Amino acid sequence: MLDLFKDAYFQKIFIGTVILGFATGAIGLFSILRKQALIGDALSHAALPGVVLSYIIFQNRALEILLLGAFVSAIVSMGLINIINKYTKVKFDASMALILSSFFAIGNVLMQTIQGGHGLNRFVFGEAATMLQRDVNFILIASIITLFVSILLWRHIKLFIFDRSFYLSLGFNDKIVNTVLTLLVAIVVTISIRTIGVVLMSALLIAPAVTARLISNKFSTNFILAGIFGAVSGAIGTIFSFQIKNLPTGPIIVVSLSVILLIILLFTPKNGIISKIINDKRHKKLILKYHPLVHFYEYGMLSITDETQISYFIDNAYLVLDENKYLLTDKGEMIVNNILRGENLWV
Repeated sequence: MLDLFKDAYFQKIFIGTVILGFATGAIGLFSILRKQALIGDALSHAALPGVVLSYIIFQNRALEILLLGAFVSAIVSMGLINIINKYTKVKFDASMALILSSFFAIGNVLMQTIQGGHGLNRFVFGEAATMLQRDVNFILIASIITLFVSILLWRHIKLFIFDRSFYLSLGFNDKIVNTVLTLLVAIVVTISIRTIGVVLMSALLIAPAVTARLISNKFSTNFILAGIFGAVSGAIGTIFSFQIKNLPTGPIIVVSLSVILLIILLFTPKNGIISKIINDKRHKKLILKYHPLVHFYEYGMLSITDETQISYFIDNAYLVLDENKYLLTDKGEMIVNNILRGENLWV
């Protein structure tokens, strides 16, 4: 495996797919926060007929020509989705599913009309190892441009996503930002389908952002983490694609993303499943331990007569005995309030 990194051709493709993975993962965060997780799936499937039509029209397999057709096809599909959503009673997610399946079916029909496929089937599941140097350069430049635009319009995008009303009150046009965000997603989708394929493209767009959201709620942190997860999965997919002949890159990228997501989902200290199970058990034990204090807080009298337990509460300054009358201290009241809120801050 180490010999691969000595290969200049592999190095360039590796760098290209890593930056592509970073850009796609980071841009995917915008779709997640806008609650349009399926938009990447719709656009990627809709891009297939554009790829095939570009080849039929120009009789040229140059990646920039094929991806231009894919981009146009994706934009047309997005326009149709908006038209269906605006002028009919069909909901947004239903219109996406309709366009997704229709365009993908058209793309497959068109592909069958081309004798031998001419390598266009690589766009279905992706294959990084067969890309040319000019293909890598094109993808690299497009990825950097999308990241640059995102950073350039960072404040506008942030305000638009989190508080559109406030954004409009400042006098900005939300249609411009909405169009830019749609174009950014369309660009990363179209430049990624050669590497990961149209079938699994949505995973690279969505999974890194979902994983990042499990770790942090900070917008900038999410953006960076989503990019890192996308880059790591892209790197793993490229390495295996070169190591194993004819192995599609897309499935390997999705598997690696799934493993990363599973690890984060299980072991994240704050939101991890295992952490929550441990905290729930700890919380239940503490409820049993401090239940007499909760009872005293709510009803004004102790529910226990065990002198040992009462002495424990007094010694730890949870209760105080004043003129033969028990009183709840500030420390004891804080513990009770934390228990009622389901917090573990009293430990």
